Amino acid sequence: MDVVLSTVKSFWNVFAMMAPWLVVGFLAAGVIAVWIPRGLVMRVMGGTSGWKGILRAVLIGVPLPICSCGVLPIAAGLRKHGAGKGPIAAFLISTPQTGVDSILATYALMGPVFAFARPVAAALTGLIGGGAVSAVGGDDASDVAVEASEQSQRGVVAVLRQSYRRLLGSVVKPLLVGLVISALVTVCVPDDFFTKAFNGSDLIAMPVMVLVGFPMYVCSTASIPIAASLVMKGVSPGAAFVFLMVGPAMNAMSVTTVVSLIGKKATAVYVAVIALGAIACGVVINFIPGALPTTIESACSAAEHSPSILQQAAAVFLAVMMAYNLMRPFRMATASC
Repeated sequence: MDVVLSTVKSFWNVFAMMAPWLVVGFLAAGVIAVWIPRGLVMRVMGGTSGWKGILRAVLIGVPLPICSCGVLPIAAGLRKHGAGKGPIAAFLISTPQTGVDSILATYALMGPVFAFARPVAAALTGLIGGGAVSAVGGDDASDVAVEASEQSQRGVVAVLRQSYRRLLGSVVKPLLVGLVISALVTVCVPDDFFTKAFNGSDLIAMPVMVLVGFPMYVCSTASIPIAASLVMKGVSPGAAFVFLMVGPAMNAMSVTTVVSLIGKKATAVYVAVIALGAIACGVVINFIPGALPTTIESACSAAEHSPSILQQAAAVFLAVMMAYNLMRPFRMATASC
């Protein structure tokens, strides 16, 4: 019973932490879908834009202060609006790893090497990942573009319908699955797992960081105090950097949703680029003089804090909209009987 209650509490805390980002992200995606002409999106990030579209996606994504959950609805909106698989993958990889806010926070907590390396790593993996997905998955224009009738309706109602019914409805099931996985891992993984698993070896630490970061939800800013604490406990800067990359860029929630956007084969490439790219960057970080932060302060994981009133309110709203989208097929089936 205690495990069940802990899992439910963990689920709600993680959900509440993500909810404001998701609410804003889906709203932004709705605005993009309704107000931005599809032809413009196709020219900038479309399936025929090639490397230029991938580069544009990275240049747009790196400075944006959007976490892994907030970037998903925007990517879904861009995909439905004609963006190709390569640019979408590049945007999904580069955006959640860093942002203007996390760059400044990284500098303050972990020093200039980490602050410079994070956006560089995000850009490089975004470019490589976008190119690989384009080559393997086929860089096409989306076949689920927004209907012309909705493009002609540009009011608030059209934006809300696009945001919280069509776009949220398209990812609600994988989003829910990812949240459940994250809650279970948070409850089942011991607090001292990090220090015991590595045993002072980077050959163990870096791959384990990939495996640990995958099922967790942690945004680029929230990952900083966790990584700082790991370094304080003896983890190498390179291994901590792997977590800084993998935690925000690749987690159970985002991967299950990415499959619905670019397909299984392209998602496998997406995951491989992030995992191998993170390990490669971690190895490089360990060879950079002065990479070991000297100004680390003790900090607790942001994932463990109690949700604020704003987060609780956003979570309630999002839970209602998710329930609405989950129940809508049943209501439609009942109405047709």
